[in-house]
Amino acid sequence: MKSFTIHKIEGDLEERLTKLAQKSGLSLNQLVKNLLRESLGLKSVAEVDDSGFSEFCGQWSGQETDEFNQAVSCTTNVDEEIWK
Repeated sequence: MKSFTIHKIEGDLEERLTKLAQKSGLSLNQLVKNLLRESLGLKSVAEVDDSGFSEFCGQWSGQETDEFNQAVSCTTNVDEEIWK
């Protein structure tokens, strides 16, 4: 798959995309891909997914992501005494 980089995203556009991604429980990347597909009249990824694993795949809600990040936040702390 090809990757694209979009430069100089205006503040209002970035804000709207970020809010919509959070509300939808999607990453910015997935949201933008969905919006591009929709605007071009293409099928959604769910409609073209033929991997056979779609029933086992899911996505965390914003709340689930926050809860996970909070639960693992202690793993980012470095005990300086141990690493001397």
